[in-house]
Amino acid sequence: MEELSGNVLILQMGKASAITNAILGALVKKALNYDCIGEIYGCVGGIQGLLSGQFIDLAEQHQKNISNLTGTPGAALKTVVYDEIEFGKLVEILQKYNVRFLFIIGDSSVAGKCAELSNFIKRSNYEMRLMLIPTSSDNATQLTDHCLGYGSMAKHLAVTAKSVITNVQSKQPNGAITILELKGCSSEWLIASLSLMRSRKDSGAAPHLIILSKFDEGTFVKNIHKSIKSIGHCVIAIGDKLTDARGENLAVQHRAAEHIEFIARANFGVQVDLIALSDWELTSCMTLSETDVTESELCAQKALELAVASGISGKMITLLRADENKYSSEVNCVDFENISANVKEFPESWYDYESMSLDAAFFRYAAPLILGEVKYVYDSGLPVFAQLV
Repeated sequence: MEELSGNVLILQMGKASAITNAILGALVKKALNYDCIGEIYGCVGGIQGLLSGQFIDLAEQHQKNISNLTGTPGAALKTVVYDEIEFGKLVEILQKYNVRFLFIIGDSSVAGKCAELSNFIKRSNYEMRLMLIPTSSDNATQLTDHCLGYGSMAKHLAVTAKSVITNVQSKQPNGAITILELKGCSSEWLIASLSLMRSRKDSGAAPHLIILSKFDEGTFVKNIHKSIKSIGHCVIAIGDKLTDARGENLAVQHRAAEHIEFIARANFGVQVDLIALSDWELTSCMTLSETDVTESELCAQKALELAVASGISGKMITLLRADENKYSSEVNCVDFENISANVKEFPESWYDYESMSLDAAFFRYAAPLILGEVKYVYDSGLPVFAQLV
């Protein structure tokens, strides 16, 4: 196979995760090692920025700025909502800038557009390779064991929940009930991650009840009774969905957390506190998982190897769990056409509806993903964030 030489273009599309910028930084650092790559461009504003030629030279950025992308919130190249794509004009611009390697960082919602673009490029007879590195805080992407970004968000939520509950319980009377609401969250993967704040050595550690979606009032009241009797209090974690066994919405007039608050107050003569975690995504970059960052680097490296060294295009990078006994991951890929728009469902077998708790299988799955801490650069006591535009 004849080596393809040309420039790299990197886009950030879809909803940003805590690790979106870390992937960008890893791509830039690793692309510098290939002699066949000339310029390394970043496209400002996603597809719309590409169509208007808003490129910046990432190779000229100071290496400290690139390194500081890890831990920088949001999307450093800026991502915007797009509608229709003028594929003809898009390919013209790619040709104009001699872009031979296009890397898109985004969630599974952009995979369909990637597939369309990949097919259009093939028909245009312009030789170029396109790869998607998916990232999703809510672990929604299928065909991968877990999404880049989920581990860091799960860690962030567990740390936040543990801090809040520890503070509340320091001033609560015995027998109190605390409802911890993950406001605006419908992802069962993220609600389940609140259970990671529990110490596996302490059976009485909070949260004592996790409400995913399906809810039975009698089971709920029974479990609160059990928790208060054995532990002295009860901490409940919930998102914004509450349905009965038939899937009917139970919280019609109020938020899901307010609905169970009403039930708790009606059945127990104790203090009931409802604590809503709002804007919980905003500081997730300050509790990055080292596992997440390491796997982001591995995925960036794999995307470059496939596109540049192996001549492969039209793929989404995936992670596979290599060993069930001791955690390790392998990086692989799938064709765009195989990617479903449906979200990855939380396994029902990992949740016990009777005890309203997570099975050990979930802890084996999620616990390794939050391991390890990342060191941040500080200036005058504040974190230093990268700024590209």
